[in-house]
Amino acid sequence: MLSERRQFRILYRDFLHRVVDLEILSAGGEAQNLLVQFAALLASFSLVLVIVLSPSYRMSRLPIDRLLVAAWGDEVFLIGTTIAVVGIFTLLAWNALLPERRDSVVLGPLPVRLRTIFLAKSAAVATTLGGAALAVNIFTGFAFPTMVNPGGNNFSGVWRCLFAWWITMAAAGLFAFCALQAMQGLASQLLSYRWFLQFSGMLQLAGFFVILGVYFVMPSFATEAKLAAPEHQRLLAWLPSYWFLGLFQKLAGSTSPLFAPLAARAMRNLAIAAAVAAVTYVLAWHRNIRRIVEQPDIQPGDRGRPASRVGRFLVIKLFPQPIDRAIILFTARTIARSRQHRLMLAVYGGVGLPLGATFVKNFLMGATNERWDRTN
Repeated sequence: MLSERRQFRILYRDFLHRVVDLEILSAGGEAQNLLVQFAALLASFSLVLVIVLSPSYRMSRLPIDRLLVAAWGDEVFLIGTTIAVVGIFTLLAWNALLPERRDSVVLGPLPVRLRTIFLAKSAAVATTLGGAALAVNIFTGFAFPTMVNPGGNNFSGVWRCLFAWWITMAAAGLFAFCALQAMQGLASQLLSYRWFLQFSGMLQLAGFFVILGVYFVMPSFATEAKLAAPEHQRLLAWLPSYWFLGLFQKLAGSTSPLFAPLAARAMRNLAIAAAVAAVTYVLAWHRNIRRIVEQPDIQPGDRGRPASRVGRFLVIKLFPQPIDRAIILFTARTIARSRQHRLMLAVYGGVGLPLGATFVKNFLMGATNERWDRTN
């Protein structure tokens, strides 16, 4: 029999190749190539950001205190990008976070300890998400902190700023992962396995919309007046990018009183999300392996239920032509039953709707006097 260490290495490589949902791959595609392409794309994005942002800081004639305040907007953008990237990768790895039917049916009868499977899958997920966070910060993570260092060219100040930046990015990415994992873990413990599979797909779909929507339409509060304004405090409580802006500023040595409550909120919410995610993750591995075998998978819905009858009645009233009704019902049932189609809808809708909202952002925020229904 293979040693536990060798079993771990074999399982780790296998889980790493399928940690991202294989349903998004084309026929004949390879997960390893997909991950490499994602990493290269994120690293290229980081390099472009350094090229674009560097001149505005290196050639600026602003005093250091005003330059640091002007950098808050870029810091929020970079933190929000890290949160969005880790969140998207978490959603792409959604079905690999918790034990699957394949893990139970294939690995269950083998002489492999549950602890080995648990550690191998956890290590594979951590490698993928850590690699995504590292790739998107590989250039900005070393260049940007040196440009916004409060101590100027002071050697110890540069190192402190670098340390603060990477700690902040790690904390922001960890929060995004733990928050999504906590939601999925709670659902897995509160619902039967059949209902969890159905609800989990809706959670994944909603996650794409929320993460990309917040990323594209997040309002800008990166000034002293807006951060201190009482009318903005309720909204700031729901924007993680600003929490971790406060955390970075406190770690970098800022003495502004604006950042203490934001940093405290970041640490508190990170601790809550991490605790809930850890507890539900362990419980899922302890309980779900048995429940997967004992309970059925997703089954076709009962068309005699009141909800189904109401849905068909509305479709008939809204779409009198039989061909239209057939298309609508077929599409709805395909989305409900097919994980691949739900994922495609989540990706395209999660990108398309926030982009559309971005174009009407000025109307939503009341920043323009133009009418939305007139061509400008």
